[in-house]
Amino acid sequence: MKNAKRILSQILAVSLVLAFLSGCAVKQQEPLSAPVMDDATIISHLAGKVWVAEYIHGKPVIDMSHTSMVFAENGTVKGRGGCNSFSGTYEMKDGIISFGHMAATMKLCPEAINDQEFRFFQSLKEKHAVAFKNGLLILTPDSGEPSSFAVHNTN
Repeated sequence: MKNAKRILSQILAVSLVLAFLSGCAVKQQEPLSAPVMDDATIISHLAGKVWVAEYIHGKPVIDMSHTSMVFAENGTVKGRGGCNSFSGTYEMKDGIISFGHMAATMKLCPEAINDQEFRFFQSLKEKHAVAFKNGLLILTPDSGEPSSFAVHNTN
């Protein structure tokens, strides 16, 4: 009887430890839920800052190419594709950004910059989910890799 109580006690202790550990494992696997922003809040976070590309569709940008965007609260956007300046419009709906027709200058640029700029302008033809993570602006298309932008610090 003593052995049976002892074994039962050990089984109970092991069961409690396993239950505790499995509860911890479930909590660690849960994704972090970012606060959901409404469109006006997203636009206010975007507006007035110079967002410089770090990655375009998952590929790093050429150093010092200055692919950038500046959003205004009135739905306009302007910037640099890496070589050429551009301007146009954007629309935000349910956390998804879409860009209107873009007008750009037509300078001749080195081939590597031209390729990156083409990839950037092509990306603007797609709709993107907008997120902010660790100070970065992340634009994720329906298909393909995300693009990320950091705020250019003028200080």
